[in-house]
Amino acid sequence: MTESDPQLSELNNFERKEEVQVVSEGKKRGKCLPRELRMRAYNDVCKLRKRGLPYTEIRDEIHRKYGIWISKQTISEWLRGEHNPYNGIRIPSLELLKPSPELAYVTGAVLGDGSTRKRVGRNSYNFDFFIRLKAKDKEFVEDFGRRLGNVLGRRPIRPKFKEVVGKYYVEAASKTLYELLRKPVDLKRIKKYVEHCKKCTAAFLRGLFDSEGCVSEKGYISLYNSNYEVLVYAQRLLRRFGIESTGPWPDKKKGTTI
Repeated sequence: MTESDPQLSELNNFERKEEVQVVSEGKKRGKCLPRELRMRAYNDVCKLRKRGLPYTEIRDEIHRKYGIWISKQTISEWLRGEHNPYNGIRIPSLELLKPSPELAYVTGAVLGDGSTRKRVGRNSYNFDFFIRLKAKDKEFVEDFGRRLGNVLGRRPIRPKFKEVVGKYYVEAASKTLYELLRKPVDLKRIKKYVEHCKKCTAAFLRGLFDSEGCVSEKGYISLYNSNYEVLVYAQRLLRRFGIESTGPWPDKKKGTTI
């Protein structure tokens, strides 16, 4: 995030105005801090402890950096793993989502056969937002489930078979990934994860082609997608690897492009 980011500005303004205590020993609990700020403080506490700093120096460093006081008891509980600001949410926000080839692959696959959905009729909890991939190719779905599990910091997500449609599928709950990949996808939003490095760009293209690509009998490789901008974007990324392509052109089937 840059200083112009409104969320970061809000956090910085909060930090400047409120020098409060997350947990004050022997005193009343202070004003609840934004989750992102608490998580940043938690991450720094872990790093400082690994450097061998005592609790007192850790408190002083956190106060110097963020303008908040954290009790020694809270630091101790964080370090012992009794609780932490993440509260079971593996990726609490887009600001804390780190680029990786695994994430880039998942992004490419979701832009193709993948989908996102929100459970309606309930409050917007993290487990009400889903990322899903459904396809006939079991190996493809298994690979997607493994990569999606890595992104979420969990075990590989095993595919299930849906007899009604004759396809395998995997699904996982993540509000953050839902916000990133919901359709129509915002290419500007995914750019920093796709173009982070050459490995990420290559992984994105692989996921997209695994999902929407095909090879003709004559050896031509084609990419199909209903979103024209996605095809143009893929074309531009391919040029970075010295791969030229033609099109996009309308396909015979109405409503899709090639």
